[in-house]
Amino acid sequence: MKIIAGYSSVNLTHAVCKMLDTKPVLPTYKRFSDGEISVDIAQKDIQDDACLLIHSLSEPVNETIIALLLTINALKQSGAKKIVVCLPYLAYTRQTAASLITSLIDAAGAHKCITIDPHTTIRNAIIPIDALSTAQLFADHIKATHNLQNLVIVAPDQGGVERCKHVRDALELTSSLACIDKIRVDGLCTVQAVHGDVLGKRCVIVDDIIDTGTTLCNAAEALIQNGALEVFAYCTHGVLSGGALDRVKQSPIMNLVITNTIAPKIEIIKTPKIEILNITLILTNHLQKNRYTD
Repeated sequence: MKIIAGYSSVNLTHAVCKMLDTKPVLPTYKRFSDGEISVDIAQKDIQDDACLLIHSLSEPVNETIIALLLTINALKQSGAKKIVVCLPYLAYTRQTAASLITSLIDAAGAHKCITIDPHTTIRNAIIPIDALSTAQLFADHIKATHNLQNLVIVAPDQGGVERCKHVRDALELTSSLACIDKIRVDGLCTVQAVHGDVLGKRCVIVDDIIDTGTTLCNAAEALIQNGALEVFAYCTHGVLSGGALDRVKQSPIMNLVITNTIAPKIEIIKTPKIEILNITLILTNHLQKNRYTD
């Protein structure tokens, strides 16, 4: 299988290839003066091969989606036998439009998708999707950096309870989960209540995405107000837009752990409160266990 570096995930692709002892295929991306993108992939590099394209749908999201579709089309035009698309971060899963995005990927010529911790299950997807999880990665990091006594896993809302259960089970904790009850009015998130025993506890919030940071930081404030000793957070996708870095810095969160599903900007890397975990092993383990060449 040939591994193709989409322009939004070049560093991650190189890391995956290094672990699999292979070299990536690097498409040539060009931009016209009006903003149109062209993609060229040499036929000799991929003809009659199964191809894995790694391409996260990160900011600027809509442009990155178009680049993804054009890259899939270029692979198809250059004679790829099979195209598997790895989208470490799959945008639009917070909306019903996620099924539209996967339909476009199918129409462009891809045969299968791999993604990590989608916000919700993608319903009515035409293309097969393998959804991988960071639960074990987060659990291993928590074990290595925290005393599990007096520790509680916290879901930032009802939608995140199942995800938190996976992390708690990977940690083999017997404690109950805590959960934040929130409402959203005109796009603003307000905490209504904290369910569960957090008094005197060290709390770890687990979520799939941190975008503006409002939900996460409000949850941390609510936990402290309800008697939590310390608050830590683990979020798979570090979108961190719209003033999120400042909110995190000013929040009671002691440490925010994200992953490199989205290539982190330099200001994120330089933020002492933020730690970035590598998802390369999650991807390579999955690729080694599953044959995508057939």
